[in-house]
Formats: sequence, C-alpha cells, structure tokens
Amino acid sequence: MKGFICYVIVVTVLMLPGIVQAQKAIADVRPITTMEEMVVTAGRVEEKKKEITSNITVIDEEEIKKSSATDLGDLLIQKGVGPSHKYPGGLTPVGIRGFRSEAHGVDLEGYVIILLDGHRISTGNASKIMTKNIERVEIIRGPASVQYGSAAVGGIVNVITKQGKGKPTFFVEGMLGSFDFIEKSVGFSGEVNWFDFSGSFSRSKMDDYDTADNIEGNRYFNTGYHREDSTSLNIGAEFLPGNRVGIIYTDFTSDHVGNPDALYQNDLDDYKDSSNRSIDLTYDGKTSEGLLLWKVKYYAGKNKDKWFDPVASNPDFFDDGLPRKVTVDYKGAQAQVSLNRKYLLLTAGFDWMNYKT
Repeated sequence: MKGFICYVIVVTVLMLPGIVQAQKAIADVRPITTMEEMVVTAGRVEEKKKEITSNITVIDEEEIKKSSATDLGDLLIQKGVGPSHKYPGGLTPVGIRGFRSEAHGVDLEGYVIILLDGHRISTGNASKIMTKNIERVEIIRGPASVQYGSAAVGGIVNVITKQGKGKPTFFVEGMLGSFDFIEKSVGFSGEVNWFDFSGSFSRSKMDDYDTADNIEGNRYFNTGYHREDSTSLNIGAEFLPGNRVGIIYTDFTSDHVGNPDALYQNDLDDYKDSSNRSIDLTYDGKTSEGLLLWKVKYYAGKNKDKWFDPVASNPDFFDDGLPRKVTVDYKGAQAQVSLNRKYLLLTAGFDWMNYKT
C-alpha cells in the first residue's frame, strides 16, 4: 500500500510542471483578430469578398511571391485560372468559361478583359504584365458587361499595382531557369511620413526550347527572345488623412521575340517586337467620418505589336518580307462618388475611354 502511495506521489510530482505550463498557455490565449478580405473589381468600390455575389478569386501578394511566375500569363496558368495557354512568340490569351481575351490585336475584339488598376490597357495578352510589383490579382468569372462593356462576357482579370507601406525596403534579385533563361531585377517599397512609393525594374532573356524528341538536334528553334524589360512604379502623397494623389507608371518592352510556327514546319527567322506603356494620375479621397468617398483617375498609354517575317526561312510559304504592326493609342478618365452608410452603399460615376489605331 505504501509503495502504491509513493508511486502516485512521484507521478503527480512529475506531471506538475506540465500541468502548470498548460494552464499558463491557456491563460495566455488571446482572441486573434483577422482582417476580412476586401476586393474592388466587382462593384468598383472596396467591398468585403464574402458579401459579393459574383464568382471572384483573389491571388494575393504572398501567393505571387511564392510563385515562380515572371508574368501574369504564367501566374494564371499556375493557379489554374481557366484554359489559358502560353504560345511561342510571347502570346498568352486568358480563357474564362469558354471565352478568351484577344492577344493579337485590340482587346475590344475579345471576350475576357485584362485591367490594370481598374482600366483597360488595350491588350488581352497576359505576357505583357510582369509580377514584380503586383499587390494582388482579382478574377471575376462570368459576365460583367454592365460595369465593363460587352468584351467582359467571359470575365475580368484586374491587376492591382502594389502601393508602398511601412518601413522602406529594397531588393536585388537574380533568377536562372531552363533554356538559358536569365532575369535580373531590382525593386523598392515603403513609406516616409506622408509619401509612399513602390517600384521595380526587371530584364530577362531566354534561348530556344529543347524538345523531347530527337528532331534537329533536340531543338525547337526561334522560340527564345533577345530581351524583355519591365518597369512598374507607384508613388503617392497623402496630403490629408484619407486623401491621396498618386502616379502609376508601367512599361513593358520585348525585343526580337521568336515566332517559330509549328514544330513540324519550324520557321527560323520570324519574330515580333512588342511594347505596352501606361501612366495613371489618381486622386482618392473621403470625408473625415468616411460618409462620402470619391475617386478620380486619368490614364493614357500605347500598346504596340510589330511582326517581321523574312523570307529566308519560309516553310509555310506565307512569308513576304513585309512587316505588319498593330498600334493602339488609348486614354481615358474615371470618376465616382460613393455614399457609405451602415446599411447602404450607393455609388455613381462615369468611365470614358478612347482608342485610336
């Protein structure tokens, strides 16, 4: 009996530290407050995602950083957003619910729209938007023609540029990949007093694809590119609480992107030069109590594609040596005012856009 009592005492003494630690851990538990996910694409105002009836997907900054994607096209393919395909020649149309964006010419001819910070950039080619300075991507599946026109029958992809917050940071990055892919990038982000800034610059190049079969030395010729440059900059100043003026500038340029045709009739010298530039002037404001909110934006830019088809290599007999190009100068303005009450959100505004080809 004494032995049993001694055994119980020893076990109790050994368990006591664990019990004390468990009680301390329970006492230290605090309620965890989580931020609700907000989106802006569906109604053009900031709303809680859970309150929106549209089918909307958000790819946030953390997911983008973890991804190996260098452009929007790669990112959407990795995340399984519709039947998107990346073609040689720097073309990645976006597919949603059986519809596609127009990647060859003017985006008005497509049925899925790519937006940059809420406005069109006259292209449906997702390869023209790099991922280095993106805060998030919002994807709406299904018709959104009331808000964005008939070209949004399939859906919308809205790319939100990163806005600097917190302590200033700076990065230098290098990446190596298959087919002699090389990318060099620099970037910065942060805020100082009332001034915020975020930006990046990247340059890359890639050689031709290798093939699995023993065709022409295991090479799919003319599938690489000489150079791709991408610049993204978002700077702003909050001159009053909740009132910010800003400038967003984006620039994409690709040089000598191979246009190889099909592998069985590999064209060795066709290529394409592309560019897309955009600048936004923005003003976002609100009253001190948040009852009224307003947004004003003016933007302008140019999208350019130029194809070259020398006749030295002409396996399909269509090359004529004459360059073709599609150039679109675009500009537009947006303005809206919102009344935000506890159980009511009322928004009015206009969206003007002009394309010149």
